[in-house]
Amino acid sequence: MTRFQFLVPVDGSENSMNAGKHAVELASKYGAEISIIFVVDSHKYILPEILNIIHSAGEEYVGQIQKIALDSGVTVKSAKVLTGIPVETIVNEAKAIDANLIILASKGGVESKGPSIGVIANRVLRQSHSHVLLVRSTKNKEHYKNILISTDGSKDAEYAAYFGMSIAKRYNAKVYACNIVDSRNKILERHITTFDETGKGRVLGDSIKFSEAIIKRMQEHLLKDAEKIADGVRDIADKKGVTAQTIVRDGNTASEILKIVKTKDIDLVVLGSHGKGSISKLLVGSVSEKVSSTARCSVLVVRGSRIERVVPE
Repeated sequence: MTRFQFLVPVDGSENSMNAGKHAVELASKYGAEISIIFVVDSHKYILPEILNIIHSAGEEYVGQIQKIALDSGVTVKSAKVLTGIPVETIVNEAKAIDANLIILASKGGVESKGPSIGVIANRVLRQSHSHVLLVRSTKNKEHYKNILISTDGSKDAEYAAYFGMSIAKRYNAKVYACNIVDSRNKILERHITTFDETGKGRVLGDSIKFSEAIIKRMQEHLLKDAEKIADGVRDIADKKGVTAQTIVRDGNTASEILKIVKTKDIDLVVLGSHGKGSISKLLVGSVSEKVSSTARCSVLVVRGSRIERVVPE
């Protein structure tokens, strides 16, 4: 049986070391192999003597996580220091080992106020074809107690639901399945008469404004559909023996998710990289990118490109 492959980039910062420790813990729960890397930035460090110093430091950082893994009984497939452009090197290494999951700190060694995502983490999220777990510590550290799974009925969201439920089961966590309907972007307040609708006093191209009552009925219909989709995630939870509660709201998707993270003390958000209506598969969807960038907890972004792979139980 093929084992899951986790890629763990480290940079020696406290955030990165915590992410590395969490990667070991998660790997132990999945029986996964981990590969640990430190990337010496060839653009930042040019002088050979400086490169050697940074390379030696990288070996120490990698060795620290390797020891934690070995002490925990986790198989370390490789532990190495590489030289190159950090983002490109991480993405290429993930491809080379066919990493199911890249686990890294949301911020590196340079601290900044707030939970904003680091530059390297952001670019890895955009460019990698692996699932990406951005680690931020909450009051429960990385021992997840409350997990938020965002769904919209898309294939990415469906896979994310299974992956999130798998993590919830291993951590005995409670799941909140949310579906946010942004009716302002889905409901047109006006209708343009088409050729088939002409006649009976209607002229081709006429603009007809819907009444408030009609708009309200359309909103109610969208919310009912959203409830059915969220209930589908709860059904998955029931089958897995996971406690789950559904949340359906009307509003800006990313903003509402962030509100739920705050009010429900969420430790981990799980969502697909692209939802319904995504224009391009070359970029991370705006919702997943905004949530990853600003959430106060860890975020797992699930890639549709790996949907055909084995779903973790």
